Amino acid sequence: MILTSNMHNKKCIVFGADGYIGRHLMHFLLEAGNAVKAYGLTPDAFSAEFNYRVVDIANSGNLRGIDWDVDAVFMFAGLAGTHVGFERAEQFIQVNEIGLVNILEAIRRSGSHPRVIFPSTRLVYQGGELALTENDNCLPKTVYAVNKLACEQLLNVYSNSFAIDYTIYRICVPYGNSIGTEYSYGTVGTFIKQAVTNGIIKLYGDGSLRRTFTHVEDLCHQILVTCLAGSSRNQIYNTLGEDISLRIIAESIAHKTSAKLEFTPFPEKDLLIESGHTVFDASKLQRQFSLSLIHTMSEWVEKIAVSNEYYCTAQPNW
Repeated sequence: MILTSNMHNKKCIVFGADGYIGRHLMHFLLEAGNAVKAYGLTPDAFSAEFNYRVVDIANSGNLRGIDWDVDAVFMFAGLAGTHVGFERAEQFIQVNEIGLVNILEAIRRSGSHPRVIFPSTRLVYQGGELALTENDNCLPKTVYAVNKLACEQLLNVYSNSFAIDYTIYRICVPYGNSIGTEYSYGTVGTFIKQAVTNGIIKLYGDGSLRRTFTHVEDLCHQILVTCLAGSSRNQIYNTLGEDISLRIIAESIAHKTSAKLEFTPFPEKDLLIESGHTVFDASKLQRQFSLSLIHTMSEWVEKIAVSNEYYCTAQPNW
């Protein structure tokens, strides 16, 4: 990945470095010659040469001793999930919201002023047929989505009161893998796993729901070339990707793997939290930075070599 000069020889902190997006960010930051201090919850997530240690952001005491005199703090630690958020609501609030407050308070007390880079989600939006802009209605339907929207507001008030700047990226559906053994994570990874283990890909409804899909390398590229720019200071961006229906994705994977599609009605509990089509209008990001995609879904599916040894085990961490 080629980055612009604003992310070269910078000092960075990555929280959630043991997660899907955090691990990729760390990889590309190091590749571009930046100094990275990485934190996560997984012991031995990285070999000894990496500057990594275990930190629980929900425990403010764990943040003592961190040097906040850096250019950027990538806050990609947290809990994700839909129904599990209701079952573990207190923990989701403690980790996702109080965890961010703990980091912001530690930065405030340090007297340093790094840019905080934060990943939000498509799930904050009220979906619809038209592509969503950053100013469209929000209607979170899960605890996780409420956490993300609350964190956006927390970043805004800490910036206003204490001059701690931020850049927020609303992420739709990332896919792919540039550094690990898994082909993908989340929706796409689930489809591949179903195809190679059962020969069947299950879709709710008719599969016509549309999402914006972004390869993880494209996602990291967009974040890293824009996050420290002057024009991205205290801004929220929809990330750039491809508008594709779930059915089209499933059909392409089924064709690759000789799997079949199986359509089933939405379970009531899933229908209650479904936001409908969530496709991003990323023109704000494109206008400011003239970005384009490195990967397309169709080319990526053609290149993967699926087999019965493939399993999707990556866990969400953004």
